Amino acid sequence: MRIQIEPCADRRTTPRSLYWGERRIEIIEIMDQWYGPDYLYLKVRGYDGSVCIVQFDETADQWELIMFSSARGQKLATRAA
Repeated sequence: MRIQIEPCADRRTTPRSLYWGERRIEIIEIMDQWYGPDYLYLKVRGYDGSVCIVQFDETADQWELIMFSSARGQKLATRAA
């Protein structure tokens, strides 16, 4: 799913927040990142406790939401384990 990001002032490939439809998620932590020949994946934690994996496709110059887990969903998964 395509998303929009608000980049940090110093790097366009480091999101400060992401926009998913009408929803805005402020990024408080980049938990992990990995690179490929023409893409970048970031695992980020939002201010609301959500965790997302986003992909930046350098060739197309666009961002996509790959995975989303709400804070509530993470708590339920932890209890079930």
